[in-house]
Amino acid sequence: MQQSTLNRSRSDKFLLVFDVPPILKLSSKQVTGERTNRTIMPDAVQFSIYGTIVPEITVPAIENRYIGNTLYVSSHTKNSYPPVNVKFKVDNEYNNYWAVYQWLNLLHDQVEGRYNARDIEVDKNFSDYQTDITLYGLDEFNNKRIKFIYKKAFPTSIETITYDYQNAEELLSGFTFVYSQMHVELID
Repeated sequence: MQQSTLNRSRSDKFLLVFDVPPILKLSSKQVTGERTNRTIMPDAVQFSIYGTIVPEITVPAIENRYIGNTLYVSSHTKNSYPPVNVKFKVDNEYNNYWAVYQWLNLLHDQVEGRYNARDIEVDKNFSDYQTDITLYGLDEFNNKRIKFIYKKAFPTSIETITYDYQNAEELLSGFTFVYSQMHVELID
């Protein structure tokens, strides 16, 4: 039976996955089952998201005026990528929210107001707090069909959680991240 690849019977047809950045792995105790205020999941974090954007990719043209005419040629450069915002359902143990929160707290500690307030021994370079974030687009059978890989990404904000017990929906939140490059691949 043929079905539309844009089947909207589910609101979470996207999967967002990232490896925890090296500095956060070092700051977490890797004790199975232990959940504390100073630890997060040490390996990959996975979000079932219900909303995001794939950013516009622009390679601008340059006007080349010649004998009263305007010819266009490619600039052969890309504009910088805009930040990406993803919307997700907060899991029942708040682990997905906590992972992003701890990442942001590492970048600017809530108590001391500086980067890496725990003084974790790392190579002190930008790649310590960055990671690749992969967004998978799913088909109507939840098979991965395309992936967008955001290279050297890190969060810049996390959205509010609104508690409303008159509303029967799940808790929602989101976060915004920036990145250096985006790669796109089809998945067979």
